[in-house]
Amino acid sequence: MTILDQYFELSDRASGDQAAIGELVDLFAEQAEVQPAGARKVVGKEAIEKLYRQFFQSYSGMQRVWTTRKTENGLEAIWAIAGKRDSGELFAMQGRHIAEVDTQGKIYALEVHVSKTN
Repeated sequence: MTILDQYFELSDRASGDQAAIGELVDLFAEQAEVQPAGARKVVGKEAIEKLYRQFFQSYSGMQRVWTTRKTENGLEAIWAIAGKRDSGELFAMQGRHIAEVDTQGKIYALEVHVSKTN
């Protein structure tokens, strides 16, 4: 199992499990960068934790399927997700995550790309 697989497993738990958010953030290097789809890049674990706490407060009951492969610079996952917004509206989307991993096995750069939303 890759660190990106761990990231997705924890993401599925995080909307209903505060401890999973902490475990998710621990997958990142101290000065990691996350580039969310359609939003500004965040840098550092504190900013990453804030980003994910806000995200998981807005969505619940998410289920994701994904496949991960190694790339020249790290890992890439192609995914699809379905869930419920805090408004009660259902949603589905698909996309990919591109992760670069440091020598300690932590994510130091993560790009999120959304290719289709319903």
